[in-house]
Amino acid sequence: MSVTMMDVQSLEIFKGSTIRTGANKLQSRYVNWVSVIETPVESFVRENELVLTTGIGCGHDQELFYSFVDDVIKSGASALAIALGPFVEAIPHRVIDLALKEEFILIELNWSVRFSDILEQVLEQIHEEKRQYFEKIETIRKSLLHCILSGQSLDLVANHFATSIGCEVFIADKRGVIRGKCKDLAEDLQDRWTSFMQEQLEEDGIYHSLGNTFEWLQYSGGYALQLTIHSAGNIQGYIIVGGFGAEPFTEEEHKEWLMLLEHATTAVAIHFLHEQAAKEAEWRLRDDFVWELTRGSFHSQESMLSRSKSLGYQLNLPYICVVAKPEHLKQSFQSMTHLTITFDHWLHECIRHMEEEAESVAKSMALKSMVTFQQEELIIFLEVNHHNANQQTRTYITKLIRRLHYLYPTITLTWGIAKQYGYSCFTASYQEAKRALEIGRKKNDQHAISTFADTTADRITENLLKNEELIDIASSVLDSLLRYSEERQINLLHTFTTYHHNRGNVSQTARELNLHRQSLLYRLRKIEALTNCSLDDADDLFILDLSTRLWLNGMKTHSD
Repeated sequence: MSVTMMDVQSLEIFKGSTIRTGANKLQSRYVNWVSVIETPVESFVRENELVLTTGIGCGHDQELFYSFVDDVIKSGASALAIALGPFVEAIPHRVIDLALKEEFILIELNWSVRFSDILEQVLEQIHEEKRQYFEKIETIRKSLLHCILSGQSLDLVANHFATSIGCEVFIADKRGVIRGKCKDLAEDLQDRWTSFMQEQLEEDGIYHSLGNTFEWLQYSGGYALQLTIHSAGNIQGYIIVGGFGAEPFTEEEHKEWLMLLEHATTAVAIHFLHEQAAKEAEWRLRDDFVWELTRGSFHSQESMLSRSKSLGYQLNLPYICVVAKPEHLKQSFQSMTHLTITFDHWLHECIRHMEEEAESVAKSMALKSMVTFQQEELIIFLEVNHHNANQQTRTYITKLIRRLHYLYPTITLTWGIAKQYGYSCFTASYQEAKRALEIGRKKNDQHAISTFADTTADRITENLLKNEELIDIASSVLDSLLRYSEERQINLLHTFTTYHHNRGNVSQTARELNLHRQSLLYRLRKIEALTNCSLDDADDLFILDLSTRLWLNGMKTHSD
């Protein structure tokens, strides 16, 4: 949209002019207006303004003329065109030296050239340039909207936009997944942006502040621009435009490109909103199906297979169930004070992103998956194609945790993995995974990944909690120990569990608890005295260990 001094100099009326200084700046100096100024300059000259003068009032006084030119340069003018004649017969050497030093454009005009003709031609050129620019924007806007509304892929949209503006373009969603890119996109640009996006997610998560919608990114081909796509204060994704050369925009270029790219972001935002609406309907159908599968509420095998086929699921594969419980969702939302959406809106998006990532990670491992979010739990049925199902599932969970941490750094999840897996055992596998999750959460072990196969002792302990005589025995053993620990603020129960876990190895236990060996021995003797149990006696050790397990699983003591 901007006219440069090179464009102005190419006008017919400037053919007889002479460029005295700043010829190398003709292409980089923009002209937004043209005016006739005589001394004094004061605040009458705007930035990027071509100034015409006859030097009347200062031309015969070299000091005064020098000050006049200096003031024009300091005003940020594009150039100064001086009509040589009765007032300025020749530009003084001091003035030329000043212009050379400041890399400023000085032009000598023939006295016979009328300033009104210059004004007319330059202003006409500026208006024509603006008209063409707005026509170009309108053409691009219409064509992009046509692409979006006719259901074309984002690859075609990116390629069409790249061709229209002569730059490399690709489009990504808010999770950093590239959804469309132009042909011949530089691999270095894509890799550099992926790293940049990962750093951004690690630092701020998926809901970073919208304070700056423009982000510069340097890569081997020059500079690229990341523009945030958003609607109603909510980030939808990003458009990345590359190939801007060795330096970022000037202020004038920034305004022009911002106006142009905003039309592109609007069009792509419409695509994301349409896509979101379509996905919502599909997600609801899938959620309902997987939840019915989990509860075993299908009345016939035919009905189940028919619905699974329509949703693109394959039930003739062995699946294992994984259940995850997100923790601290309300606190996580409240910590992002810049958000303009409600908690319910944010939670809905959070759930959908969890489901999307669960499916995406499975796909990256060449595994089928079925996912739903019900009763505040993420339920995943994951295909098993490895002889060690537990190892494969843990690898999957590790990758999914890493990905979810990028999107939501403040959210933690507790996990439960079923023992049973195979064909058509969805309900039983879910119940095992949920049981493992509940036991893991009962231990207050956030980030825990509990496997049903490893919870045998915990399940036995929970059944033993129903035996009143056993509760009385355990309570009598632990009452004094718990009271002493509370009064002295020394967790003797933790000391015992660590000692027992290390099979009575005093040195290893002392290192783990960061205690001096003598301090640990004192604590162990105190435990024996308070519980009347000898740590060297197998029966006493069994009673103390069982009592501790019962208390950790929620047993109430006499002192509670």
